Amino acid sequence: MDQGIAAVLAAGVAASVTLLGAAVAYRAGRRQVRDQGSIEHAHWLRGQREQAYLAFLASCERATAAGRLRRDVWERMHVDAIPDDETLRQLRDDARTVGREFSEAVDQILEPLERIRMLGPDVVVSEAEYTLESVRQFEDSMSPSGDPFNGEGHLRVQRATFAAVARQVLLHPQERVTVVVAEE
Repeated sequence: MDQGIAAVLAAGVAASVTLLGAAVAYRAGRRQVRDQGSIEHAHWLRGQREQAYLAFLASCERATAAGRLRRDVWERMHVDAIPDDETLRQLRDDARTVGREFSEAVDQILEPLERIRMLGPDVVVSEAEYTLESVRQFEDSMSPSGDPFNGEGHLRVQRATFAAVARQVLLHPQERVTVVVAEE
């Protein structure tokens, strides 16, 4: 083999190795960018979920506090001593005011719930919807035949369950979260 052919073959091998190395580097670079994008998206999603979960819990707490005020006014209206007309009128006005505030607080839960529905995961969505249902049951327990203390207790347990599930999702976003509710 003469030197010219050897040089052409060596250049061809070098060019092939260089092209192969460039292709491998290109693919590795694209994968690194894709992986970095996935990591950044996961980090962003976790932050968005955390904000939505906290907003949901805060709105549930506002509704619970408004429900307590409503319950307190209701109890003052139904004490054994019959209040005079002016006191009874004031209590009725207070009852209407706190009833309206409670209903508004319950309605304010819907916005963070919609964010949770968008951000997921499904296990948290289910718990959030059940928590809203517990808030509505607390509201229903304010009727004359209801038991607001039991309604509030049930709501407190459900809020804690929601918070526990949300915490698991935030701490372990890649794992499947299953809900286990202990029987009382």
